[in-house]
Amino acid sequence: MCGLVGFFYTDPIRKAEVEVVRKMAQALKHRGPNDGGEFVDGNLALAHRRLSIVDLSSRGRQPLCNEDGSIWVVFNGEIYNHLDLRERLQSRGHQFQTMTDTEVLVHAYEEWGTSCFNELDAMMAVAIYNRIQGRLILATDPFGKKPIYYTMQDGIFAFGSEIKALKEHPLIQCKVSSISIGRYFAYEYIPSSSTFYEEMFKLEPGSFLEISLLEETSRSLNCRRYWNLSFEPKVELSLEGASKRFRELLIKSVEKRLMADVPLGLFLSGGMDSAAILWAISEVREAGTLSTFSIGFEEKSFDESRYSSLVANHFGTKHHHKVLRVGSLLKVLPRVLGHLDEPLGDPSLLPTYLLSEFASEYVTVALSGDGGDELLGGYDPFVAQKLAAFVEHLPARVVESFRGLVGRLPHSSRYMSMDFRLKRFLSGFSPDCRKKVELRNQIWIGSYQDRIFSKAYLKKFPLQTIFEPTLSKVDESLGDVDRLSSIYIRTYLLDDILAKVDRASMMNSLEVRSPFLDRNLAEFLARLPAHFKVHGFRRKYLLRKSLKGLIPNEILNRSKQGFSMPLTKWFKNELKISAKESCEWLAAKHPEIFAPDGLIQIFQEHTSGRTDGRKELWCAMILHHILLREERL
Repeated sequence: MCGLVGFFYTDPIRKAEVEVVRKMAQALKHRGPNDGGEFVDGNLALAHRRLSIVDLSSRGRQPLCNEDGSIWVVFNGEIYNHLDLRERLQSRGHQFQTMTDTEVLVHAYEEWGTSCFNELDAMMAVAIYNRIQGRLILATDPFGKKPIYYTMQDGIFAFGSEIKALKEHPLIQCKVSSISIGRYFAYEYIPSSSTFYEEMFKLEPGSFLEISLLEETSRSLNCRRYWNLSFEPKVELSLEGASKRFRELLIKSVEKRLMADVPLGLFLSGGMDSAAILWAISEVREAGTLSTFSIGFEEKSFDESRYSSLVANHFGTKHHHKVLRVGSLLKVLPRVLGHLDEPLGDPSLLPTYLLSEFASEYVTVALSGDGGDELLGGYDPFVAQKLAAFVEHLPARVVESFRGLVGRLPHSSRYMSMDFRLKRFLSGFSPDCRKKVELRNQIWIGSYQDRIFSKAYLKKFPLQTIFEPTLSKVDESLGDVDRLSSIYIRTYLLDDILAKVDRASMMNSLEVRSPFLDRNLAEFLARLPAHFKVHGFRRKYLLRKSLKGLIPNEILNRSKQGFSMPLTKWFKNELKISAKESCEWLAAKHPEIFAPDGLIQIFQEHTSGRTDGRKELWCAMILHHILLREERL
């Protein structure tokens, strides 16, 4: 896994500076500590930082070009079918100097142009420079596992794996976006394709962007999708047939992702998804040679240690487990936030970072179960939506009365307590969201609560504007389960889960691969009938049926547990002072966004036990840190 960066001046006479692009790349050294390189051609510069995974020799140094130097590439990711593509390209006369997948990409573009992206089975972020045509092409993989940020400002176009690299160019301006702050407090992340900064964007998944360096009149950003996940037409299979095909595709996906010239392991959470991946690994190699990794918490309701150990013992892996204490989590917080370019309010970023740090002591590549919940109907809202259909038929005054009664229930600090579930469920029936399925589900999975949100955030933007990134991605032709799956894949998975894993792993120079996000497997799962995924009130029905007898029943039958932390308790104790300082600072420094006493009121109500404001307080702490850093620049 690597980091890439580049820029060109819109004035073709102005020469790009190698020392500037080298400095930009240096900001990404954590993504690629093994090697680096630069290429400058007139007004354009490319640079790369390398984490060596395949062909560890210096021949794999990037930027990398074809034989005559007409095509140059910087690449972040892995092409799992690169050996097959190499054979096809060699049969067409292409000659190779390395065993890297990057060189395969160079010749694939040379052979097929931008159609090459449909030939790749990959996770990737790539920049291709066509010297003959004077064109720059940026592309991402189908799910956006690896990011590309870009900006077009006065006199310059620049791009990179992280925003911090773009900030190293003296001409790049970064102005915080007010609407992005509003969206951050509603989503807990900044939804694509916007970013935390005005005039700076994130390339959408399954897309490529072309831009000309030659003519001012043609220097427009031409962004096109080369792939979309289709939920239709539905496949016609029995449950047994679908289970068999799912197992076959999962094994193939895992087998491809075991490709590496460095040590490889697995994140083992104790849930069904990582257990399924471990089963698939055991089908193609000896599980006893595999290192698995998990972390636990002192707070028992947040701890999955027993389940991860159960799965590891079942398959006989080399299991590594670490118990995290409050002190270790809080100690690492400044370090993690120091790496973030944008606020990311998912608190599981911290344990994901510590898990990555722990695993990186033993391996360079780790597999994870990301994507299984979105594709197989694993989240609570997939079931809650069925209950919501009943609540929607009740008179509005009855729903509001019930919301008021539930709102007075005492708050528990336990993981996913009943009071928390009820309050989150009913938060999706505010007057603004009634009869709006997509808004309701975004509220369920995010941090927006109308009664709390309205206290803190001045209503500068209407709710439709805040949630426009979700509403713009709705496919109304789909049924509820498929519609939710599609939305979660294009929002929550992309901008929260994958962003979190990319940042946490790359901070530790660790590559993470996601077998459930294999293109062939995802396309198969998307086109299965909805009742194969959510059967009655049973989530992940197909996964449970497919793995019955193959992984422990205790894993198949347990409730879903996310990778979270006991924030409710912490904000009344260890984090109380920090949360109060953040709320006061935000209100004082940004009165154009926050109500004078709104955040403090949330803090006071949380610490007194009247409301559960853990999500809002955590978001405020993260935002405070990011904005404070911006102020110091």
